[in-house]
Amino acid sequence: MNAPSNRTHFEIHQSAKYFDARELQAQTGQPASAFGEVVLKELIDNALDACESAGVNPVIHIGYAAVDDRLRLAVSDNGNGISESVIKSILNFDTRTSDKAAYKSPTRGAQGNAFKTIIGIPHFRRRRYRD
Repeated sequence: MNAPSNRTHFEIHQSAKYFDARELQAQTGQPASAFGEVVLKELIDNALDACESAGVNPVIHIGYAAVDDRLRLAVSDNGNGISESVIKSILNFDTRTSDKAAYKSPTRGAQGNAFKTIIGIPHFRRRRYRD
């Protein structure tokens, strides 16, 4: 008979899933090599949502610049912006933040994790993981 193993329990903070390569790939459904496209898609989705919520036809501006080995993206829209309380909620990595999660058929943003992945991806990319 084998001797019982002495396993050590450990905790992993929920925020780790937004800063770890494997977890980000699971959250986004995309390989790390596509994270740039993921960020752009999510920023545009959020801009469309903001315009839809404001009841205006979307006007979205996208800017980009290659700086050393990084790509800098900027997306702006004519929506109402994001309130300070929502920003605080987004930055709480123990929760999900969505204004669509409780509705029957949202078209975008139902999971409430996109902004968190957008925040985590640049930190992941600096660590130079490869697929």
